[in-house]
Amino acid sequence: MNEILIVPDIHGRNFWEPALDYDGEVIFLGDYTDPYPHEHFTSEDAYRNLLKIISYKQQNPDRVTLLTGNHELHYYNREFAASRFSSKYYEKYHAILTDDATAGLFQICKQIDKYLFIHAGITKSWYDLHKDELQRLGTHLEDQVNNLFTSNMEAFFEISGYRGGFHRAGSPLWADIHELFGEEESFDHEMIQVIGHTQIADDEPFIEGNIRLLDNRQLYVLKAHEIKKYT
Repeated sequence: MNEILIVPDIHGRNFWEPALDYDGEVIFLGDYTDPYPHEHFTSEDAYRNLLKIISYKQQNPDRVTLLTGNHELHYYNREFAASRFSSKYYEKYHAILTDDATAGLFQICKQIDKYLFIHAGITKSWYDLHKDELQRLGTHLEDQVNNLFTSNMEAFFEISGYRGGFHRAGSPLWADIHELFGEEESFDHEMIQVIGHTQIADDEPFIEGNIRLLDNRQLYVLKAHEIKKYT
């Protein structure tokens, strides 16, 4: 497996920009939109950032992957509106995510060997709830999940009590880290999930079992089955 540069949740920040000079495979873990007010990045910053990222993807379609996060989900459909949703920017983001020219630039997950890159992670509980439908949509997990988003987007707005919802399990865009670690077994014992979604204060990635949580505002490289900060 070749070296992979991983870009965790952006939310309008500019820490991702060294990726522009990287000539290998790059995977963005989603959440480009909805900046945190206390970080002093504006909604316009986030929008312009996303336009730059889309241009980067269009120039490098075969080596740049743009995953969708829960903060993009509510710009597909305002009925999914959650924290920091911007009514002002809804139409702009909705156009990016749904217009023919750009909709195909985004996907829910990317599988490379035994690694699954996905915004929040797949729990066994959520997978089992949708297992029959998923297996009808493809042989490989990446195809199953990406096709399910196309055919049943509402399945990705399932939010458990850990995140203020009422569903039995959080979706791959909404699963809480406590759900992933709280299950007695994972949905796939061999799969290593590389995720964002839950901010961590530590300067190092949070690694436990088959989960690699990277959401701490810096770039990472996966090389020789190790995840290290990109310098």
